[in-house]
Amino acid sequence: MELDENALKLIKKCEDKEIDTGVMGACTVMLEEMERGEVDLGEDMPDESYIHMAETIAPEDVPQVLKMAFKIKERGNVDPDLKVAANRLIRAIEQL
Repeated sequence: MELDENALKLIKKCEDKEIDTGVMGACTVMLEEMERGEVDLGEDMPDESYIHMAETIAPEDVPQVLKMAFKIKERGNVDPDLKVAANRLIRAIEQL
């Protein structure tokens, strides 16, 4: 799935700005929901489990997690709680 221009701008934004604890918390929640839902992003799968990513999240990981959030947002067969977590992360980045 190709990301649209808005998604790419938000990814760039979170690469360029200092990430606050609210954004880090939103990333953690989304990763935990992904672990619960056993989400498979195919070729975009990280090399580690989502729960391990959640436990070791760092500001430089946020762009990758944001990319996953956009992919989840576009999927039709995703748990509603996971979609909510993805949307919260996207909104948190928009407010930076």
